[in-house]
Amino acid sequence: MADPLPTQSETADRPSPPKRKYSRPSCDSCVRLGAECIYQESDPSTFDPASLAILKRLDDLEVLIQTKTNDPSPLSLVEFPSTSPSDPRGDLSSSATDRRIPRKLPFITIETVLEWPVFDDCNFSRHFHLLDAFEENTHDRAGPISVDFDLYNTDSLFREFFDNVHIFNPTLEEEEVREYVNIVRLNGIGWDAMSCLLLLIYAHGSIATPFVKNGRGVSPASFGKSTPFLQAEAYFCAARKRMGPLLCSSGVIEAQCFFLAGAYLMATLRPVAAWRMFVQALACCQGFSLRQRNGPRGQNESSTKQRIYWTCFKSELELRLELNVSQTGVLDLSYPILFPSPPERLKSKDEATWYFYLAEIALRRLKNRILDSLYRHDSASPEFTIEHAIFDFEEQTDAWLASLPETLALGVVNPDTDQYEPFRFILSGHFLDCQETMYWHFVVEGIHGRVSSSNEHFVRKGLKVCVDRIQQNKTGFYHRHHGTWLMLRSCTRSALVLLAARRCVELAGFLSLGWKEAVLDVTRMLAFWKDESGDILEMLNVLQALLDADDAAM
Repeated sequence: MADPLPTQSETADRPSPPKRKYSRPSCDSCVRLGAECIYQESDPSTFDPASLAILKRLDDLEVLIQTKTNDPSPLSLVEFPSTSPSDPRGDLSSSATDRRIPRKLPFITIETVLEWPVFDDCNFSRHFHLLDAFEENTHDRAGPISVDFDLYNTDSLFREFFDNVHIFNPTLEEEEVREYVNIVRLNGIGWDAMSCLLLLIYAHGSIATPFVKNGRGVSPASFGKSTPFLQAEAYFCAARKRMGPLLCSSGVIEAQCFFLAGAYLMATLRPVAAWRMFVQALACCQGFSLRQRNGPRGQNESSTKQRIYWTCFKSELELRLELNVSQTGVLDLSYPILFPSPPERLKSKDEATWYFYLAEIALRRLKNRILDSLYRHDSASPEFTIEHAIFDFEEQTDAWLASLPETLALGVVNPDTDQYEPFRFILSGHFLDCQETMYWHFVVEGIHGRVSSSNEHFVRKGLKVCVDRIQQNKTGFYHRHHGTWLMLRSCTRSALVLLAARRCVELAGFLSLGWKEAVLDVTRMLAFWKDESGDILEMLNVLQALLDADDAAM
């Protein structure tokens, strides 16, 4: 299996980055007045040793994400314009002030690839419309739904959710949710946010399964008729009926409900409906009061708000980019300026879970900076060269890799940490997303016949990332989770790029060993999921047609 991590020879060729001295950010008012910006420090005595270790990691990640510009806020990303250019939303929004119109929008999607001239003879762009594929599949999948829920026998569903779903987006407090369970068991299911949240938890728990490396999973054809899915749909539809009143509120529990609804729809491969839920969840977060109250309870409430805000933000953004729903407007890649704070009492067993969460956020922020730097700046400007920007970002991805603790280290086989394999699987995928974004410009140049001595190295790297992505994701091809649909899309995109390169005479020698088998693996993956959604069947048909044409040409 190809290793997506930089090899020793690759990193040896890069110049060592100069050591930098970082300082804490100052607000605009203090900068104008020349005054020292005073920070309100948290009392570390309120955290247990595991929490303190996480806070140290958090400080390291803050340094890692700092930009190399003269931006007064080292954690900020230069944002694209939003609907409100001067939106003082407080601590949870970016403080960047440089807002310029992007020169080209960074759409790295299947639809963009199919519009490349190399595929003109196939006319794929005329037939492949992502949103149209979902318009035909908007009906409820479940049959008649019973309203009689056995809420006294849901402990197993509760446990499945927290063991196999919540660990990837730790936005809830398990002890607090247990209190909700006791209240509902005493008073019965109601029409409030608390009841809605529990129904969504039980919906997730009905279909959640542990990640098994190279596991085969249940085929969509059988899954759609299975008792677990019908039970999950019953819980979900009951929760959906309770979401109407939640639209008028902007509390934490309301945001958690909409987020969990979106995550469930993603797990059942309904991404457009999921995106709408994530948008509503993020709208709830925008209404949070950011004034932190004194005392442990106030700090814990603030931490909870930060966690759900970050989770909604990254889920909505990654899906928005993939669905290309912002094609008529200006793309906004702004992100909250903070890393979320850990819970007040972090259990030692949750340390890896929490650091995974922070590491994932760090990669999301780094990918946004790559998109901003490579696709907004004017590459013709004498102050900016894309090659230098790539070297810079390669150093930052290497630093991110070095920051991972042993339990989450990528590319390291350690039987003692097999329980963290799901975390490594997801982080590997996000890491490859960053690499794909870095080299995408050069891959496009190569496909369009513009290969030169200065970019040949990056074209090879970009094509290798396509093979690496497929081979690394293969272990989870048949596992159902929040990111399954995004994995299907990214692997299919990589396969299409490889087939596009195959059609270019000057790039045929750039393809890595095993590229053809990687493409065939993607077709097997799509064949497994094709009954779940019309867009997956379309992707399979496109890939199969290109493979048949390639075989005929040989």
